[in-house]
Amino acid sequence: MRRLASVLAASVLVLTGCGLPQHDPEVTFYANGKAIRVEPAVYCDIEGENCAERTKPAKLKVPAGKVVQISVDGRLADGIWEAVFLYRDAAGNEQTTGTGLLGKGEDFTYTVSLPNKTDQLLGIEIHEAAAAVLETGQPLLRGYWAVEVSA
Repeated sequence: MRRLASVLAASVLVLTGCGLPQHDPEVTFYANGKAIRVEPAVYCDIEGENCAERTKPAKLKVPAGKVVQISVDGRLADGIWEAVFLYRDAAGNEQTTGTGLLGKGEDFTYTVSLPNKTDQLLGIEIHEAAAAVLETGQPLLRGYWAVEVSA
């Protein structure tokens, strides 16, 4: 009888767990000895519709020449994602670069390293693709995570 009660209790936990609200994926950024977990700034359903603005960009201090390690939630890594970086080069010009498409269950992390030690990172965005595709063939954006960087 005791064994049956524990099996029934476990079954109730499994069934009630299905009704729990699902947490949006988070992205962790680590630099200069500090890690921050970031919720999506904007997040939509899988079709790229019903979008809601969630949070403002997070802030992270990263001195020039230092790297930032990015770790994405397993749900992002199973899909398609990319990282886009804004930085200021030694001449004072703002430049944008990125990773290209990552994910498909293979890419859970990425390390941002700028071309020159004097380059100053200004911001990072992580983009998640939705199931829909634009007319150009590019994936529709489902959500993005943003970090503003200061020296």
